[in-house]
Amino acid sequence: MSRPRIAFLNRCYWPDIEATGQLLEQLCGSLSPEWDITVVAGQPNKNLSGEAFVRRGQQKRDGVTIDRLPHTTLPKRSKIGRLINLLSFTWQARRWGRRGAASKAFDVIVSESDPFFLPIVAAPIARKMGAKFIVYTQDVYPDIAIGLGVIKEGTITRQIRQRLLAAYRQADRIVVLDDDMRDRLVGWGLPREKFSIVPNWVDTEAIRPLAAANPFRVAHDLDDRFVVMHSGNMGMSQRLEVLINAACHPNWPDHAVVALVGDGARKAALQRYAAERGAQHVRFIEYQPIERLTESLTAADLHVVSMDANIRGCLAPSKLYGILASGTPVLAIAPETFSIAREIRSHRIGCAVPPGDVAQIVDYVRWCVEHPDELAASGQNARTLAQTRYDRKIACQQFADVLNSVCQFANFDHPTPSTIATHLESQ
Repeated sequence: MSRPRIAFLNRCYWPDIEATGQLLEQLCGSLSPEWDITVVAGQPNKNLSGEAFVRRGQQKRDGVTIDRLPHTTLPKRSKIGRLINLLSFTWQARRWGRRGAASKAFDVIVSESDPFFLPIVAAPIARKMGAKFIVYTQDVYPDIAIGLGVIKEGTITRQIRQRLLAAYRQADRIVVLDDDMRDRLVGWGLPREKFSIVPNWVDTEAIRPLAAANPFRVAHDLDDRFVVMHSGNMGMSQRLEVLINAACHPNWPDHAVVALVGDGARKAALQRYAAERGAQHVRFIEYQPIERLTESLTAADLHVVSMDANIRGCLAPSKLYGILASGTPVLAIAPETFSIAREIRSHRIGCAVPPGDVAQIVDYVRWCVEHPDELAASGQNARTLAQTRYDRKIACQQFADVLNSVCQFANFDHPTPSTIATHLESQ
């Protein structure tokens, strides 16, 4: 009997630094000992590692075949340029599918959501190959763009949603990140039984609390400070102005600082806003490579995850899992109905405050400063949650279970439930 041949379609993949590409690289590396894995990917937006890669065609890495497609790479800061890049990649993915259809090259096609309209192209590819079809969505468009006010609901958005809905209905399974995302797509008219929930994850062996003095705190003059950190993308959905406003509040603790670590489309605007406010308690720190992630994440006394109130179920904050693994409490700026707020309450890992509520943010930061023992207990709860629910071994095995269930009627060898964990432990 043969191993299933699986193709993942997603623009972002190694050596790109974007979170979806890093997660997909980890997933495929975990699956590759038992499945024949190909990733159909595009050109990276950023290759900070400087590693050489094949820009067009195939290469093998960590047991995974990467089929890199050529497409336009106009500057991402231009909205038109970014759209052209995404359309160009999608066109090339369609051509790739046409070439492979006759050979029945794959048994399963997994379409991610970068770009969001990729499943529209992937569905007919899977059908022509006679392959099983899985949609693996990291975000829900056009809903997220509407929620953030980028576009308005209208004829075009309804047509996009209908095209996506038609593709999703052809899927043998739809994998989403949490129950909020599932509920939003069920609201589109999809049957609940079509969904599997597989959260994003963290390698809890790679990211763990530091026992000794943290070099990141020393390097950035944070050693004697209470550090309230936002780490990751500074985009439209985070609404980080509220943190700057909190740090400028007269009741903000004198020795507390807001550290905004990373990059993103809104970083320059946030820097200007902080300068206009004279925000002496706000610091901007450059993006940290993945090999230094433990140092940067554990440098915080309190981590912030901020979500716009209008995008419930549109995305899940993947940064949360690294925060939990670092053993750091969480301040979620999100409505109490969001899944992250519910999880914080149920597992006692921090606090959730409504978006825009500067006073509650300041009050909680002051409480944390004044109650170090309770704060430490929340951090221990966070670490436990990461190890028991969001560890890489657990989530990748859940995805393997989805693949097995989709392929159950075919003539394939199937990995045992312990395969993923055994492989990762041997690495």
